[in-house]
Amino acid sequence: MQNNNYDEAEKIINATDIVALVSKYVKLEKQGKNYKGLCPFHDENTPSFVVNPDKNIAHCFGCDGGGNPAKFLMQIENIDFNEAVRRLADFNGMEYKGKGNPKKIDPNTKYYKIMSIASEFYQANLEGSTLGSSAKKYLYDRGLTDLDIKEFGIGLSPEIGDSLYQVLKESDFLELDMADISLVDKNNNGYHDIFAERIMFPICDMEGRVIAFSARIFNSKDKNQPKYINSRESKIFHKGETLYNFHLAKPYMLKKKRVILHEGQMDVIATYRAGLKEAVCTMGVGINDFLVKRLKKYVNSVVICYDSDKAGIEASHKAINLFKRYGFQIHLVLIEGAKDPDEFVKKYGKEAYVDFFESHLLDSNQYLFETAIKDKNLTDSNISNSVKNEVFALIQQMESNTEKEDYLKRFSNVLNASIDAVQRDFESYRDKHAIPKPIEMYPDAIEPNIDIYEYPEYPEFIEEGKIKKELKSPCDLRLLQYAKSSKDLALEINNRISDSLAGFSDGALNLWMKMLDEFYINYDTFSEAIFMNMLNQEDTNFYIEAVETLKKDDIRFDEMDMNLCIEKIKELSLKNNTKKIKESVNHTTDITVQSRMVDQMFKNKRKLNSIKNRRK
Repeated sequence: MQNNNYDEAEKIINATDIVALVSKYVKLEKQGKNYKGLCPFHDENTPSFVVNPDKNIAHCFGCDGGGNPAKFLMQIENIDFNEAVRRLADFNGMEYKGKGNPKKIDPNTKYYKIMSIASEFYQANLEGSTLGSSAKKYLYDRGLTDLDIKEFGIGLSPEIGDSLYQVLKESDFLELDMADISLVDKNNNGYHDIFAERIMFPICDMEGRVIAFSARIFNSKDKNQPKYINSRESKIFHKGETLYNFHLAKPYMLKKKRVILHEGQMDVIATYRAGLKEAVCTMGVGINDFLVKRLKKYVNSVVICYDSDKAGIEASHKAINLFKRYGFQIHLVLIEGAKDPDEFVKKYGKEAYVDFFESHLLDSNQYLFETAIKDKNLTDSNISNSVKNEVFALIQQMESNTEKEDYLKRFSNVLNASIDAVQRDFESYRDKHAIPKPIEMYPDAIEPNIDIYEYPEYPEFIEEGKIKKELKSPCDLRLLQYAKSSKDLALEINNRISDSLAGFSDGALNLWMKMLDEFYINYDTFSEAIFMNMLNQEDTNFYIEAVETLKKDDIRFDEMDMNLCIEKIKELSLKNNTKKIKESVNHTTDITVQSRMVDQMFKNKRKLNSIKNRRK
C-alpha cells in the first residue's frame, strides 16, 4: 500500500509543469532551455535561481534551495510532503488519495467556484464597461498600474441590478449558495447583486482562493455611504482568521524572514508596489492569537506599521504585547509627512518610501517612548505629568539598567530638565507605583502555623508578634496588588478564587474583572497608565483611592499574606452567600426549595469551618 502511495505521488510530481508552478511565486525569464529568476528563499540582487523544465527541477546556486515540484512547494509553503502532493494534484486537476485514504470531497468547493467566477466577472467588468473607465482612472490616480490591477485581481461591480446573479444562475449555482457568501440577496422584486458600483478587492485564503470581497466606493455622490463594504462572514471567510495579501506575501516573508503588518488594504498594496512585498493586514479586526500563531509558522520578526493617529497607536500597543507573547522580534514604523503608507507613496514615490521605511525602524521601547511624547504640549503641567507617568511606567518595566539610564537621559532632553531632576521624579514614581515581585506559589493554601496572622472581621488587623498592626487595605485590594505583579500570578489567584468573587467589594470586583478579562487578555506586563485608560470615571476614582489606601499599609507583601487574603475572600464569599440564602428562605413557602437552601447553608458552614481550621 505504501509503495502504491509513492507511485501515485510520483505520477503527480512528474505531471507538474514546474515552470508554471514556480511562476506563481517567482518572476522568471527564459534563458536558453532554462528559466531564471531571483531566489524566493534568500535575498539576492543577481538571479541565481534556475528552473530546468527538462529535468523538472528548480535550484538556487546561492542557497541550494529548491528541488522537484514537491520539494519546492514544501519549502515555499512550509508544508509536509503529503500536503505538497495534494496541492500539486489540485494544481494538475488530478486526484490524490494519499496514505491509502480516499480523497475527501471538500463541501466548500462550490463556494470557491462561485467566488472564482464572481472575481473573473468583476475583473472583466472593470476592463470592458463604461463605468470601468471611470474606475480605472480612480485607480491610476491612486498610483496603481495595469500590472498592479491584474496582480491583485481588482475588479468592478456593475450598476445596481442582477448581472452577477444571472451569470452565476447560468452556471447552475443555487441562489442559497450565492447568498451564503454575500454575493446576492432577495427583495420583493426578486434576486439582486449585493455589490454595486464599487471597486472590488478580492480577499484570498492561504492557497490563493477567493473567499470574500472588500468593496470600495469611488464615485458616489451619496456621502452617507460607507467607504468600504466587506463580505459577511461565511463558511469560507472568517475575519479573525484571514490576513489580506497573505498568499502573495508568503514567499517574500520566507525570503525576508519578516512580515509587515498594516491596518488597511490600500496600505498593503502601496507597500507591496514599492517593493516591500511581505506586507499583510487584518480584515477590520485587531491582530489576534490565531493570526500570530499562523505567522509564527513562517517568520519570527514583524514590522508593525499602523496609522499614526490615536487609534493606530492604541492598536500598535496591543499588537506589541501580543507578538511579545509569542517571542517575535518586533519593530515599528511611524509614518511622517503623510497619514499612511498609501499617501506617502503618492506624495514622495516608491524609492523614498522604502528608504524611509527601512531607516525608521523602531524597537518596541523606542516606539512606546516616541508615541508617548509625540505632539504633546509638555509646558502644560497636567499634560507633562500624564506623559511622565506613561514614560516612567515604560522605563520601570525595562530589564536593563543601561537602557533605563539611556531613556531617562532622552526624557530629560525632551523635558529640557536636568537628568538629576528627572531621576528623582522617576524614583518618586517608582516608590509610589512599586509592584511586588512575583512570588513562588503553592497550588493550595499553606498550612504551617500562622497564629501570628489573624483576620477578624473588617476592619482588618494583623497581629505580628506583640505588635498589632492595622491592615488599612481590605484583602480584595491586596489581591489586586498581587495581580499587578505578574500575569501568571493574576491567573493563578483568579483560578483559586473564581467561585468566591462575592467576597470582593463592588468597586474591587469591577477592577478585578477589568484586569483579568480585558487588560491581561491584551498585555503580558502590567502598566498603570494603560490600565487606567481602560477604566471609566467611577472605577478610576475607586482605583486611585485603592492605591492611596495600599500606600498606608506597612504589612509586608509575601506569599503567606497572599494565601491568607485568598482564604479571607473565600470566607467572605461564603458568608455573603449564606446571608442571601437566609433572606431567600424567609421569602419562600416551598418546602423543597427551603430544604435545598438549608442544605446549602450547612455546606457553606462546613467550608467555613474548614477554612478556619487551616488557620489553627
